[in-house]
Amino acid sequence: MQLSKDNLQHFVNNMPEKIDVLELFDKLLLMAKIEHSTQQEKGYTHREEELEKEIDLWG
Repeated sequence: MQLSKDNLQHFVNNMPEKIDVLELFDKLLLMAKIEHSTQQEKGYTHREEELEKEIDLWG
């Protein structure tokens, strides 16, 4: 699982001066999961559009 540098930088710039390490790991993991999910949704939409174009060619 990966997290973009931009999202990480935004998080670091806005985090409090002190943060619990376990909380930090939890938040980073959650951010990575959200980013991964968002990327999957974009890919799914792209495949769906390709499928619709393919079906249109059949008719």
